[in-house]
Amino acid sequence: MFEHITASEIAGYAVGALLLSATISAPKIDSLISSSQRSSLGMCKGCGDVKRIACRKCKGSGLIKEGGPFALIPIVDDNNPSFKSKSVSCNNCRGRGCFSCPQCSQL
Repeated sequence: MFEHITASEIAGYAVGALLLSATISAPKIDSLISSSQRSSLGMCKGCGDVKRIACRKCKGSGLIKEGGPFALIPIVDDNNPSFKSKSVSCNNCRGRGCFSCPQCSQL
């Protein structure tokens, strides 16, 4: 089954797997580094003394594309067809885009 695979193809698969794992783990590593920097500066670990945390569902915008991130709804207006995505208000944060920081609000 693997008789026809060359060494450069194997190396390409290995580099691809390494890049994929780095892409997946980058946000977690970034949040770990930023929280440790905030704590060393005496700031809140969660929000950095901003007192607000962005909603994870809408990523702070307050809007979510209806039907998912790749949903496009064809809209025909005066014989000018175009594709636009319809956005609805986020039901997680009620369209505000952020929450009060749970660590700061306890103080």
